[in-house]
Parts: sequence; C-alpha cells; structure tokens
Amino acid sequence: MSPVGMSKPSKAALIFAYLMVYIIWGSTYLAIRFSVETIPPFFSGGARFLSAGTILFAVRHIQSGHRTTLHGWRNAFFASLLPFVISYGLITSAETVVPSSIAGLLVALEPLWFCVLGWLFFNGEKPAKRHYMGIALGFLGIFFLVVGDPKADLSFESSYLIWVLMLILSGITWVTGAFISRDPKIHEDSLMSSGMQMMCGGAVMMSIHFLISAFTGNYQSMASFSDRSVLALIYLIIFGSLVAYSSFLWLMRVEPANRVATHAFVNPVVAVFLGWFLGGEELSVNMLVATPLIAASVILMIWTPRKDF
Repeated sequence: MSPVGMSKPSKAALIFAYLMVYIIWGSTYLAIRFSVETIPPFFSGGARFLSAGTILFAVRHIQSGHRTTLHGWRNAFFASLLPFVISYGLITSAETVVPSSIAGLLVALEPLWFCVLGWLFFNGEKPAKRHYMGIALGFLGIFFLVVGDPKADLSFESSYLIWVLMLILSGITWVTGAFISRDPKIHEDSLMSSGMQMMCGGAVMMSIHFLISAFTGNYQSMASFSDRSVLALIYLIIFGSLVAYSSFLWLMRVEPANRVATHAFVNPVVAVFLGWFLGGEELSVNMLVATPLIAASVILMIWTPRKDF
C-alpha cells in the first residue's frame, strides 16, 4: 500500500516518475547556473514558478473542472514558503558563487533530513539499518566527488563556506516543505495542489525581487538577459517544474519519503556529468569512483525486503 492508503500505482508509472525526478532535477543545477548568469536570482525563481504554476493550474482546471477554496489558497501560500521562497531562493543566490556541481552535491544531504525529520515530526517510519548503510555509502560517494573538485574552497577564510552552509540549510527547508506539501487540505488533486503552491511561491519570489530592486535602486532591464539565461529559464519552467516537480509531488503521495529521497544521490551524478559535458567542467577520476557508491546507496534505499510487507 502507498503511504496515504491509495491504490498501488503501476510499475511503469513509478519508473517514469523516478526517471523524471532523477534525470531532470539533476540537470536543473546547471540550468540554474546559466539562468542566474544574467537574470537576478529571485526574478529567475519567481518567473519560473509563477509561469509553471499558472500553466499547470490552468490546464488541470480545464481538464477536471476542479474548483479551489480560499482555505486551500491560504494553505498553498504557507506551504510554498519553505520549498520555493526560502529553499530555492537560497539555491539560486548561492549558484551565483558556488559551481552547479557543488550545489548538486550539497543537496545530496536530503536523504538524512527525509529520514530524520520524517521519523521525528511527520509520523514516518524509523529508518532501518539498510537505510543507514545507504546514506553512509551515499556520503562516501559525495566525499570522493567533493575532494575531486578543484573549485571547492571550504576554508573558513572563504565566503564560499557561507554559501555552502546556505545550501545545506536549503536542503533542510526543502525537505520540511516537501512533507508539508503532502497535506491534502491544499487541494484533493495533487496537480492542482502543485500548481497552487508554485503560483504562490513564484508570486512571493517576484515580489521579493521588486522589493530588493526598490531598496537598492538597481532595476535590471530584461534586455540585459542573455539568450542562454532565457533558454535555461524556459527549460526550468517546462521540465524542472511542470514535469519533474509534479512527478516528485505525486511520488511523495504514493511512495515512502525515504525512497523518494534517493533522487538526492542520483542528481549530483547527473549534475557533475552535465557540468563536464555542457558546462566545461573537468570530469575527474573521483567521479568514476563515486558513481558505483552512489548507485549502491540508491539500491539500498529503494530495495524493500519481502519481510517488510
């Protein structure tokens, strides 16, 4: 049975959803880096989620005819603050300093937060021994990836460390928001709920951008946005939000949270590979060592022995 008592989804649907979350979200780190090259971070995030949320909400409303309530919008607003405004705001801001591959690696701490926060605060199951083994292997793989990146400067004398800590904090706020987003009080339809949250989060981020501009007096013209930044933003809207995030929310409703969290071990591998393939970053031997470790961690996190049923 699924975590919320729904009928068991098909294996094909689960595989497709996991692939979307694994591969597309791994590519978004490089896309974010490209987008914030010339687009302010909160404008980029606001445009991404406001556009994607509006499209998803409108399409789903036309298909289903579902209506929303003021109570649902209120819940969507508060549920959007952690995963979108705070977490994504930290990520986009940090990627103006931290390479996309390092950002992807740091987000890989999420399985720990999923297991611990889910167990302590969201009525989740106590982590099993195999989950701890999977997390340990994942962190070991991440270690090899981090030490192999010549751009990583984690000394206390560097401001780089501050952004690293902010990225870790973004993972905590994202996981907390992900648990909250499962609340059916937003809307009974998961896609409507996703669209409502993205619209609320995007509107708040856009508002923050204009408030910052008004405070600093720095009003950046859209004409200064490069083609690469704009194309990256479009990719984030369509694939990063409409496809991958909707898949993620659906998985959070039908699969155990610690199993969904395994995306955080796969995403860094995709992020580092694309950083090498498209972003001109060096593909080190350390990645070749880390890849099987991370793959093993994913297997341990997903695999469920027969005796658990």
